[in-house]
Amino acid sequence: MKTSDRVIFNTIVLYGKLIVVLIIGLISTRLVLSALGETDYGIYSLVAGVVGMLAFLQSTLSSASMRFLAYNLGKNDEHYLKRTFNTTLFLHLFLGVILVIIMEVGGYFMFEYFLNIPLDRISAAKVLFHFMVLSTFVTVVLVPYDAVMNSHEDLFMLSVFDLIGNFIHLGAAIYLTIANTRLLITYGFFMFISQLVQRGIKMFYSNKKYKECVLNFKYIDKLQIRSILSFSSWRLVGSVASVIASQVRGVIINVFFGVKLNAANGIALQVSNQINNLSTSLTRAIRPQIIKSEGQSDRERMLRITSLATKYSVLLFSLFAIPIFFEMEFLLNLWLKEAPDYTLIFSRLIIIGLFVSKLTFEIGTAISAVGRIKEVTLVESAIMVSAVVLSYYFYTLNFPPYTIYAVSIIFGFFTFVANLYYGKKIAGLNILEYLKSSLLPLVYPISISLAFVTFIYYSLDMGFLRLSLNTIGAVILFLISFRLFSINQWEIQKFNSLIQVIKMKIRTFIK
Repeated sequence: MKTSDRVIFNTIVLYGKLIVVLIIGLISTRLVLSALGETDYGIYSLVAGVVGMLAFLQSTLSSASMRFLAYNLGKNDEHYLKRTFNTTLFLHLFLGVILVIIMEVGGYFMFEYFLNIPLDRISAAKVLFHFMVLSTFVTVVLVPYDAVMNSHEDLFMLSVFDLIGNFIHLGAAIYLTIANTRLLITYGFFMFISQLVQRGIKMFYSNKKYKECVLNFKYIDKLQIRSILSFSSWRLVGSVASVIASQVRGVIINVFFGVKLNAANGIALQVSNQINNLSTSLTRAIRPQIIKSEGQSDRERMLRITSLATKYSVLLFSLFAIPIFFEMEFLLNLWLKEAPDYTLIFSRLIIIGLFVSKLTFEIGTAISAVGRIKEVTLVESAIMVSAVVLSYYFYTLNFPPYTIYAVSIIFGFFTFVANLYYGKKIAGLNILEYLKSSLLPLVYPISISLAFVTFIYYSLDMGFLRLSLNTIGAVILFLISFRLFSINQWEIQKFNSLIQVIKMKIRTFIK
């Protein structure tokens, strides 16, 4: 399959998966919240945050494995790919064991000295924590198989396997509605089983499908261990800062405001994650091409793809985020009947923060493809940690709960500037050309859509009519204005050729 065909196919696959995951997520969250109640759901969100805070190595190693495997695929060296795969698998196994020790020891101190959990729920919370530690271990050890499938852009099968895990989540949520004892522990057990089944299937499939997935530690490359660990060490710094910026928020909110605010925070994060997925599905299909282009020493193509990925990531995010932002209160009431306090403002502020991060997020992918991530990681980490420290200080002065998200938005603009600067310094990004080709074309569609939605929002009462008008009107106006003002002739030609390819595939399938 040609590169352009593969990208469009993977994009369609990811959006199909996204729709299914969105439906499952909406149903599951409502069922789980109803079954557990605000307190236990808040405990679940808090414990998940603690595990995520202590399991930052997972994302670090995953991105490092993906980068090295995709980069070497660009070089088309099968023997070296085997060495890369076994080296990453060995590192994941070793660090997975270390991670379990760190999490269990860290979890003990968290429960004893930091977390604000009702005494009668401490025991259940600890059992839930142990299940999540096991889930994290399975995930960390088997992450190289995800990296292999991503590097080969085999996103169809990856999506199928991920959906299996989501359907297990749905089954767990349904079971909670008919069970009557140990609901929190039961849900934790199902989350562990979900990861075990999902990751096991990926491992079996990859071993059968890909030549480099030959489990033999004689392929372990000591020099490559150093390269991966050097890359990962700086990724680790960035991951620690990211964890502090995201997961520690939940802990700080818990310390100052209790578990019920953790329920609001957990729901807000789910809402924002679903909206974010609408834009990342396209860029996830494109991202391996950015890294492979650098592996092929084609810097110009790599930067061109980076600009396109940014443009369409922001476009897709804004397309859905604008109407959802304004109609959030009605959607939360429709979804949960009665959302926990502060869910609305948390959700809206997270959406704004995500929008700011989208403006330069793909530049980070370009810098990772080059491999020189030390300076930008240190600067971005300092920005993220500073935002959390300042928020903690504000809480000591009795600032409201949403302060931590407001501060993160302001500091997000510092990250915006840093990404532009290091994109130019490390990857040779032309800043003016990047702004002109990626962000400036989106000013008209975003402005027109915002103006329309704002007018409808203040003209009509909350309800299905306003929701329908805002959603349909904003999407139509956004797409029309994008077609008129934001897309260049080269992109039009590419879209037309891709449409022809899709038509031909549909005709072939029907025949």
